[in-house]
Amino acid sequence: MLTRVRSDFPVPVRLPNTEQWDIPSRAGRPYRILLGWPDTPMPREGWDVVYLLDGNAWFGTLLDSLRMRARRPDVTGVRPAIAVGIGYPIDDVVDVARRRYDLTPPRSGGAADDCDTGGADAFLDFLTDELSPLIDARFGLANQRRVLFGHSFGGLFVLHTVLTRPWAFAAYAAASPSLWFDDRALLRTCAATPLALSVPLMIAVGALEERVAPASCRAECEPPDHAALDREAPDRAMIANARAVAGHLGHSAGADREVQFHIFEGENHASVVPVALGRALPFLLANTGAA
Repeated sequence: MLTRVRSDFPVPVRLPNTEQWDIPSRAGRPYRILLGWPDTPMPREGWDVVYLLDGNAWFGTLLDSLRMRARRPDVTGVRPAIAVGIGYPIDDVVDVARRRYDLTPPRSGGAADDCDTGGADAFLDFLTDELSPLIDARFGLANQRRVLFGHSFGGLFVLHTVLTRPWAFAAYAAASPSLWFDDRALLRTCAATPLALSVPLMIAVGALEERVAPASCRAECEPPDHAALDREAPDRAMIANARAVAGHLGHSAGADREVQFHIFEGENHASVVPVALGRALPFLLANTGAA
């Protein structure tokens, strides 16, 4: 027989091996950093680090997915790693204005930037030059692999990083990237600009994110039909744009480049995140080496 224990003083749920930092960037912009680490001793080679954008919304999802899979790395392909969620000091899942600025690239073609977008390069500086050294110092890391996962505007930021500073992380995953931003400027950049470095990249999207979804998905993607993309633009063409970018990037760096593209049936723009994270972790943590 189950007996309910009464408590007049409810105790908050606490996740073991986690902590939270509220820190400013050098530019004075405040961030909330959510950390989680394995409950096993760190191996001699150190732990890899998974950096997650939109940490307020998805840190718990990453932590659970990572810890459950890391219990059986021989089966799941996911070994223990540190989870780092980057968010904002708010009591909500998203800071719309802050993330829109931090996660969007500067506008293309000389278009005037408004003050609400275009902060991706400064945010990337914060991740690589300020936050990463703090994480390394906190855990005594040296040259461990850093990998990056982002969704929506976060997925756009991931692809912007791949194009501009691919060496910043060892592997990347972009879920439902907002490639409609700035009239699909990043898609055009992918088509026109050779990549400076070949890095593992996974791009994923939910099958319910476009009104008329393609009937099937091929692992090897073809370059886009721009006329078709124009016809689908009112629907933001989430699937078509993601497939097109995967095709361009997969063809632009030769056979040594690993680009995976996935469409997850039955998933929409929000529900795709846990599924994409589960698929991304073995991909992100599969390779050895440092970055």
